[in-house]
Amino acid sequence: MLVGCPKCRTRYRLDDSRIPTEGSVLRCSRCRALFRIAGKRKAEPSSPDSVPRERPGNSVVVLVANESPDFCRAVERTLASEPFTILCRHDGQETLDVIEELRPDVVVLDVALPTVYGFQICDRIRNTPALSSVKTILIASIYDKTKYKREPQSLYGADDYIEKHHIPDSLAAKIYRLVFGQKAVEPAEHTDSAAMENGEADSRNLSSREMSEQEEVREQIRLDEEVKTSADGAVSSEAHDKARRLARIIVGDIALYNQKKVEEGIRCGTFRELLRDEIAEGEKLYMRRVPEEVRNGTSYLQEAFDDFLAQKRSELSGVSEG
Repeated sequence: MLVGCPKCRTRYRLDDSRIPTEGSVLRCSRCRALFRIAGKRKAEPSSPDSVPRERPGNSVVVLVANESPDFCRAVERTLASEPFTILCRHDGQETLDVIEELRPDVVVLDVALPTVYGFQICDRIRNTPALSSVKTILIASIYDKTKYKREPQSLYGADDYIEKHHIPDSLAAKIYRLVFGQKAVEPAEHTDSAAMENGEADSRNLSSREMSEQEEVREQIRLDEEVKTSADGAVSSEAHDKARRLARIIVGDIALYNQKKVEEGIRCGTFRELLRDEIAEGEKLYMRRVPEEVRNGTSYLQEAFDDFLAQKRSELSGVSEG
């Protein structure tokens, strides 16, 4: 179905099968105006398994999964003006439990979640028919505006991905597109169609207050990562926890951006050779953020790689046997 923004008249093509019978509220990617659309059909579940047991109201349910409560609060702040119900979890297994119980519309997954990596959760969702309606967005774990200018080689079955510095300007639009299929088909004159396609709001249509709010959230996200992964000079249990967390984040980002190399390297025993440059880059970041006093006598980054490789070998052997 086609709908039009009543303010700027940009038209969108929506998948009406995703619109609930009571209708929904959308935000225009171009002018940021909110407008309501009517529902088209009555939803009829194909099987009892496809019905969530209990959901918070009738709004779009978004589950944000990240180890840091401060990061989750920053995302909640970004989405506060949207008609979404936001849930937060800080552990991979807890996230899986909530997904299976509530079947949220969208899960925003940090790649380096504790206990279960975000991309492993994506695999689980895609291989579970009862969760086929759940959409997933992977978050690249390391805040860096310049390092990654390419898309990941694969998304491990996720529907989309987002880099941390784009969360304030792009996350809401990505959620709308996944839930409702919202996509501009007739961009108005002077609109940056590439930005709209990537789920970014046209900054020319943002107020100074909105632009300031986005910058504040970006800084909040950047500082959260820095605080959670950079130890000060004092050697403490907290400093070691931060080093372990950073190691897992580095491994998670390498896996996100290099799935084909990772799987080929594991199958052929050439993991370190194929990913030599990426590993060296990760080691530099680790040495820069982790004090020498913590690095001495520990090998948290190597342990994180070993744990990841063991899990992937198990997964790949299971696939080949199946």
